Amino acid sequence: MELKIKAPYEPLSIEIGDQQVNARINVTVDGLLDIGEACNKAANKMGALQKLHDEAEKAGDAKKLRKLNAQLAEVLEVAVKAGIGEEGYDEIVAACGVGGPVSKADCNIVMVKVFGAIFDTVKERKEDSLNEKAAHYLAEVDDAQPEPDPED
Repeated sequence: MELKIKAPYEPLSIEIGDQQVNARINVTVDGLLDIGEACNKAANKMGALQKLHDEAEKAGDAKKLRKLNAQLAEVLEVAVKAGIGEEGYDEIVAACGVGGPVSKADCNIVMVKVFGAIFDTVKERKEDSLNEKAAHYLAEVDDAQPEPDPED
């Protein structure tokens, strides 16, 4: 008999330039709930920010674009920290700076991809959990005794 079980933490390796950041995503039940909620909120906010970004870009409003970029960084920070913790987030920011100072907004292109990886992992694990529950339920149904036929 072979038993394969996924770990309650999913490793996440991020290569930024020539630097490697190793983090882990908490995919325990509580982790999935917390991260899922944070990612859903972030995705909704990102959609609204994208719409405002498109309008500002169309109008050529550089000041508004900078402000929206900073707001996006704040939204991403909350979701990424929920997924991999503050230490992992800080390591990514440091790697983006390649040894120099960098703003969180300057890291958006990296953080969007990290956010996507975290959100995809959470969705996969939730789906796996639902499939396992469904399989368990179906097994119970198959094992159940049939109801007696009232006509017998």
